[in-house]
Amino acid sequence: MPSPQPLRHHVLRTLVLAGPMILSRVGLVTMSTADIVVLGHVGSGELADYVLGSTIQESLTGMLVGLLLGVPVLVARETARGNSAAAGTIWRRGLVFAALAGLAMCLALQFAEHVYLLTGQDPELAARAARVTGLLACALPFIALSQVSTAFLESLHRPVVGLAIIALANIANLGLNIVLVLGIGPFPALGAAGCALATVGTAALAAGAGFLFIRFRLREAPGLGIGRDSARAVMVPRIREMTAIGLASGSSFFFEAASFTVMTLFVGRLGPVALAAQGVLFQFLIFSFMIAHGIAGATQVRVGNAWGRRDAAGIARAGWAGLALAMLFTGCVALGLTAFPEIPLRLFTSDPALTAVALPVLGWVALAMVFDGGQTVLNNACRGRGDTWVPTSLVLMNYMGVMVPCAWLFTFAAGHGLPGIYQGILVASILSISVLALRFRALARRPAEAPDALRA
Repeated sequence: MPSPQPLRHHVLRTLVLAGPMILSRVGLVTMSTADIVVLGHVGSGELADYVLGSTIQESLTGMLVGLLLGVPVLVARETARGNSAAAGTIWRRGLVFAALAGLAMCLALQFAEHVYLLTGQDPELAARAARVTGLLACALPFIALSQVSTAFLESLHRPVVGLAIIALANIANLGLNIVLVLGIGPFPALGAAGCALATVGTAALAAGAGFLFIRFRLREAPGLGIGRDSARAVMVPRIREMTAIGLASGSSFFFEAASFTVMTLFVGRLGPVALAAQGVLFQFLIFSFMIAHGIAGATQVRVGNAWGRRDAAGIARAGWAGLALAMLFTGCVALGLTAFPEIPLRLFTSDPALTAVALPVLGWVALAMVFDGGQTVLNNACRGRGDTWVPTSLVLMNYMGVMVPCAWLFTFAAGHGLPGIYQGILVASILSISVLALRFRALARRPAEAPDALRA
């Protein structure tokens, strides 16, 4: 049994690992932010088309990230157990799974217009948004492949590579947006459709960069099994274990993301200006969430490492340290947003009507972001400990069973309008962080047995 490491050690190690992971995830948000900024200055109509057109795709992107979480969980566990040679096989399996899942979702999204019409959206808006959705869907296979490689590198404590890839993708995305959205030289101004095409090109670039780095730069890394021959006889977890973690995580992420999609569909019924304002406001929430998500990724790796070492005290300390750091960072963002609300809004739009709708909602956004960030850290901490379906059930209960009904009641029945959306998010996030804290506390008190790796 290893000697317990002090809490300060877990805080520092989580910060060191989380720093690049936070930057890489914030980098994902800045790509979305660039989309919203460019379209916001083109006009609220194009922005509304893109916000509605991207909402279903974003739900499936969240599901993809969850489906692929088996890769970092198993790599972190096996490397901590001294079985590093299994890592390459886990990565290759993840790539195959990612490609198949991304292609299936891409095909399904070609029929998005029917969903928009069934949810009561304006037919003309639904048709324009569906064209955007169909284009954005083509990015899903590339996003999935990129996620596998990035998560793999992070689980090996090499997050800086993923950060570099995201930085490159941000530059490419901004350039493609300027060319395709605004139109330069021989390229016509494509508006929201051009923004979607820029996303596809950027995702393909990121996926290729991650694959090439791992396949050729890490090929000779000692003991990682990147080359197929070197990993052939390695004892690795069964495929069904990776699939079980992924299905549970994917379901959890899907329910959470889908609930936010339903909220955007609610906003669509409030009109184009409210929909454009939602696109701006959600950027603040997702920015804060990605900071917490970076800390959550580091926490998951740290908890997984402690589980692999059979370090029960380390599991608890790694999880609670991650939660404290997430609440601290998201709290600082929330304070800044409430203290200077008009400055960030000016970045996105100069439309006074849009600003007038968005400004009164910022206080609710700030409150929601603190608790939303904390619950994602605890969710990942449970998964780092090997928990699968219980967090999924809790997410389903809190988001589909609490957030969506509350948002409907606050927005329509109580007549609060757009603020009611974020009031619903706040209620569900407080409940989620409470029940997940109890779940992780129970997991951390169990004996920290590590499962044996089995040959696939």
